[in-house]
Amino acid sequence: MALSCEAECSKTAQRRSHRPRSSKARKLRATWASALLLVTATTGVDALFGIGEKRFKYEGLINAGSLGLDSIDGQIAAWGDWNGDQFVDAIVVDSARQTANIHTWDRTSFSFSSSPAASVQLASGNKISNVVAADVNYDGRLDLLIMSQSTSSSSKQLSMDVFLGKVDLSGFESIPLTAPSSTLAQPITFDASGDMQMDLLGIPYSDTDATELKIWRNLLANSSNTTAAFDITVAPLLDATKAPACKLANPHSSAFVDLNGDCLADLFLVCSEESLFSSKLTYQIWTAVKPDAKGNGSGFQLASTGELPPGTGALSFGDVDRDGTIDVIFPTCDRGGGNCYINVAFNHQIPLCSPRIDGFFGGGPGYGPLSLNKKRANTTPRQASASPGLQCREAEDLCVADDHFHLDFSINKDNANLLRVPIDKLTGDSRILLTDPLAPSYLALPNALHLGDYNKDGYPDLLVVTVPDKLASGGRNNAQGSGETRVHILRNLECRRVPNSEKAGLGCSPDRPEGRTFIKVTAGANALETLRDVRSASWLDIDEDGTLDILLQRTPTSSEGTNSARRITFVQNNYFHDSFFLKALTLNGACPGMCEPDNAPRFQPWGTNYGGASYKFTVLDPNGVRRAQQVGQLPQTAYRSLLTPYSYFGLGRTNNYVESLFVGSTRRQEEHYLALEGVIPNSQVVINPWQGGKGSEKEGGGPGTWTKQLYLHPGDWIPWVTVVLITTIVGLAVVVIVLHVNERREDERERKRAVHAINFDAL
Repeated sequence: MALSCEAECSKTAQRRSHRPRSSKARKLRATWASALLLVTATTGVDALFGIGEKRFKYEGLINAGSLGLDSIDGQIAAWGDWNGDQFVDAIVVDSARQTANIHTWDRTSFSFSSSPAASVQLASGNKISNVVAADVNYDGRLDLLIMSQSTSSSSKQLSMDVFLGKVDLSGFESIPLTAPSSTLAQPITFDASGDMQMDLLGIPYSDTDATELKIWRNLLANSSNTTAAFDITVAPLLDATKAPACKLANPHSSAFVDLNGDCLADLFLVCSEESLFSSKLTYQIWTAVKPDAKGNGSGFQLASTGELPPGTGALSFGDVDRDGTIDVIFPTCDRGGGNCYINVAFNHQIPLCSPRIDGFFGGGPGYGPLSLNKKRANTTPRQASASPGLQCREAEDLCVADDHFHLDFSINKDNANLLRVPIDKLTGDSRILLTDPLAPSYLALPNALHLGDYNKDGYPDLLVVTVPDKLASGGRNNAQGSGETRVHILRNLECRRVPNSEKAGLGCSPDRPEGRTFIKVTAGANALETLRDVRSASWLDIDEDGTLDILLQRTPTSSEGTNSARRITFVQNNYFHDSFFLKALTLNGACPGMCEPDNAPRFQPWGTNYGGASYKFTVLDPNGVRRAQQVGQLPQTAYRSLLTPYSYFGLGRTNNYVESLFVGSTRRQEEHYLALEGVIPNSQVVINPWQGGKGSEKEGGGPGTWTKQLYLHPGDWIPWVTVVLITTIVGLAVVVIVLHVNERREDERERKRAVHAINFDAL
C-alpha cells in the first residue's frame, strides 16, 4: 500500500513538473527582447549607451571643411582654451594684421563660433607678427602677448603688448600693458626662476645693435603693477661670459624642453653667426640647474654647442625612436631650395634597463630580477665610461639626469645618431616648403615639420608640405613655393618592416634593424592628395575625441594669398587603430583647484597655456617589452608654432595600465616632478602643481600638494563590451534561476515522499 501511494505521488509530481509554463511570462520576455533588438537596430549600440552615433563612417582622412571658420578674413595664429571648457579655441589674426579674435569651439554644432568671443586690436600702425597665448598675470585666465612690427624693411624693432583677459570672460582689457621691445628675432617664453610664471628670453632692442641675451622678467604675477608687464634683467645663464655669444637667428626655432632627461626643461637656442662673406646657424644647449643648499646657483649652464647643417630649416622636438629622450627633427635643403632631406638627430642617453622583461618562458609581462650582464648589454661603452655609477635607468629613475647626453648634427656616414631621408624618396617631390613665400616681405614665417602620432602606435609621425616640380595640369611649378604645394603624412616605421630594396634609400642601416625611418601614408589619404594650395599644416584634436586631426591653411581662391588671408580646412582623422592614447595637461599652479575671483564666478584654470612641462612614462606592449617615451608640453611659441596647449601621445597596443607616468614641472626645487602609477589608457591627465599660491613657494609644499585629475574617454568598444557583459550576466542569471527552480522542485518531491511514507516498523 505504501509503495502504491509512493508511485502515485511520483506520477503526480511528474505531471506537475511537465505542466506548461505561463504564456504571459513567455510573452513578456519576448516583448522585452524584441524591444531591445529594435532599439539597438534603429539607434545603434553607441546611441543606446549614450555615446552617440559616429559623425563620419569612412575609414581614412575626411575633408571636414572649415568648421565654422569659412567667413574669417585672416589665419589661425595660436590655440588656447579661452572659456575653460577643456576644448581648444582658435586665435585668428585678421588679414590687416591689426586684430586678433578668439573663436570658441562649440561641441554641439561641431564647429567653431563664426563670431569672435573676444578680440583685441592694436592702436599703433604696426602689423601683428605673432600671438602668444598664456596666463601672464597668473590669475588662471588666458591672456594674449601680441608681437608686432613695422612694415618698413629698415625697421629692426619688435613691439610687444600684453592684453589681460578679464576673469568674468567678458573680453580683454581695452588698454594693453607695455613691454620693452626686442629685435626682430622673436623672444621665446620660458620660466626663468622656477616659479611657474611666464618670462621671455631674447635680445632687447637698442640703437647700438646689441646682441646679448636678456630676460623679460614677469612683473604681474607677484605685484600690483598695472602699467608694465615686464622689465629687462640679466639672463640666468651661469658663466655666460665664458660661453660663445649667441645672436638669435631670424627666424629661429629655439625651444624650452627637457634634453638631459631629468624632467626639468632646458634651453635649446638657435644662433646666427654672420661674417663678411657667409653666415651659418649654430646651437647652444643650456641645462637647468637647481639652487644649492644656500639657495644660490639657480639658472642654466652651458652643456653643449655646435653647428647646424647648411640649409637647416625650423627645428621640432619629439621622441622619434621611443627611447624616453627628446630628439631633434629638422629639414635641410641646398642653396637652391632643392635636394631636401628630413633629418633626425637622436638624443643619446643612458637607456632603460632591460627593455624586455624575461620570465620562465622568455619575454613576457612578468617581473624578474635584472642581472648585471643584462644591464651592461644595454649600455654602450661611451655611456658606461661617462656614467659609471648609472649604467641604465630603472623604470623608477626616468627623471634622473644624464649629464653626458649627446646630440650630433654632423652630416657624415660615421654618424649613426643622425637619420637622413631624402624627401623625394618619400613623396616624389625634391623640395620642402621651408617658409611661406606668400607672407609679407617684412615677416618670416617658417614651416616646421609637425610631429603627431596619428595612428597611436607610440611613435610620432610627420606632417610635411612639399613643392612639386610640376603642376597638376602638367606645366612647370614655381620652385620658390608660391605656386602649387602638396601635404603628406609620413609614418614613423621600423626599418625591419621596410622592403630590403628600399632600406638604403630611406636611411636604414643593415646593422641597425631596430632603427626608424618614414614612409608616406597613401591608404585613405585622398583628402590630402587633392589639395594643391596648402601653405601650412599642423596637428590638433578637434573635438577631443582622442585622435589627432589636421589643420590646413590654404591660399584663398579670391587672391594670390599675399594679403595674409588664408582658407581654413580641417581634415578629420577617421582611421581605426587598435591602439590607445594618453593626453596630459599641466597647469601653472595659479589656483588650488578652482579660481575664486572677488567679483566673478569661480572657474577652472584650464586656459593657462603653460609651457615647459615634461612627461615620461613606461608601458608594456603585448609582447612584454617595456617602452619608455617622453613628450614636452608647448616647447615653442615663437613664429606661430601652432602647438596645442596639451600633450598627446599614443601608447600603441597594450594589455595593461601605464606603469609609471612622471610629470615634470619647471620648479627648481628638491622635488620638481610627480610620479603616477596605474594610469588608465584612453584618458586625459590634468596636473595642477599648486603650492600655496603667489609668493609662497618657500613656505613648503611639493608634488604632494599637487592635484591630479583623470578624465576617461569613452572608446568605441565600450558599448559592445557593455552588451557582452549584460548578455553574460543575463545568461548566468538564467542558469542560476533554472538550477534553483529545479532544486526547489526536487526538495518538494522529497518532502511529499516523506509525508506519505509509512513507517512499517511502527506497525
